[in-house]
Amino acid sequence: MPIPASFPELLAPMTESEFFAEYHRRKPLHIKGAAKKLDGVMNWDALSSLLSQNSLWTQRSLELAWQLRKIPPQEYCTRGTDRDGRDNWLVDAEQLLGWLRRGASLVANDIGNLSAPLQQISAILEETAGGKAQANLYCSWQAHKGFGTHFDTHDVYALHVAGTKRWKVYQCAIPDPVAHPAFKGLPPEFHEKNHGPVSLDVLLEPGDILYIPRGWYHDALATSEATIHVAFGVTPVIGLDLVTQLFERAVHEPLFRAAVPAGAQAGGEKALAGHMAQLGDTLARLSRDPQLVQHFARFVSGYRYQRRQIRLPAEVLAQKKDTEAAE
Repeated sequence: MPIPASFPELLAPMTESEFFAEYHRRKPLHIKGAAKKLDGVMNWDALSSLLSQNSLWTQRSLELAWQLRKIPPQEYCTRGTDRDGRDNWLVDAEQLLGWLRRGASLVANDIGNLSAPLQQISAILEETAGGKAQANLYCSWQAHKGFGTHFDTHDVYALHVAGTKRWKVYQCAIPDPVAHPAFKGLPPEFHEKNHGPVSLDVLLEPGDILYIPRGWYHDALATSEATIHVAFGVTPVIGLDLVTQLFERAVHEPLFRAAVPAGAQAGGEKALAGHMAQLGDTLARLSRDPQLVQHFARFVSGYRYQRRQIRLPAEVLAQKKDTEAAE
């Protein structure tokens, strides 16, 4: 099946200009697509083929959730040697199937480079939506809820490819959360207390896309026997990335390497406040340094994962012919 080859094709019938003007990083959006629009991205045969490559899957790359809790790896994995020669929890196919038959949701993490179609969608999102794109696949079963109401620390583009699933998106309660302990790992009680009223209640069918900006609470429940969606999470550059680069520049500033005033003999709190003001002024100067501005601009424009599709034997034989001709 054809695969969307551009961001406008992925969004259709929504236009790119309308998406960025009204929805991007502002509010959720349900895009109703043609039934076979995303068949080439993922399907049951492709998922079965991936799962059959047993050496790919450990407790980190493949997780199970059942009745709103994660299944411990020892309940669906066995100890063994992974592809890197390390002792690890390796997914056991029979135990995995046993949990799936009970209704456990399957999460295949970081699959964006495991096939050419997934690579293509990842690259389209990185090029246009601005940020690094990571793809996770979710396979779930009718009336079995694997995950509670939660928010993500990245924008989500959920591409629905099989079955039907009802999604509820709640009004944003956590503006621009990031992957930091202050936002990650919050207990379910916090989420239940803090999500707002329902903003969007939709049924996703094959070909549909659901866009959810980071910080917007959501949950989902399969309404057909079996469902698949691939969630592409896009993480943008944020101000904290500049702070990281400022740290590297500040290492070369004597003021930042000097001891801060401490104790009454050093002038007390007043002296400390003055020293902190000098540090702040120096950071402001560094952030305006044209060299740092240029460096950060390159960082922003290149903020994506390295993706390169190798096409054999054509790429090798073509180069070989060029080399022979030159000689």
